[in-house]
Amino acid sequence: MIFQSHLLSMVIYAFFVSVVLALVRKNELKSQVKYGLSLFLIMVIGGLAFGWFMFLFAR
Repeated sequence: MIFQSHLLSMVIYAFFVSVVLALVRKNELKSQVKYGLSLFLIMVIGGLAFGWFMFLFAR
């Protein structure tokens, strides 16, 4: 593993995936930024929510 923190790894992965998907899916700069930012936030918040949900059953 490159980073010591799984959270940092997840955020960096979400950033790069959202940048690539925004460039591929949208044509205009404004829509690329909006789509990429929303996709980034969805992935980070979804990952945190899923991790918290798994933590509930790991005790």
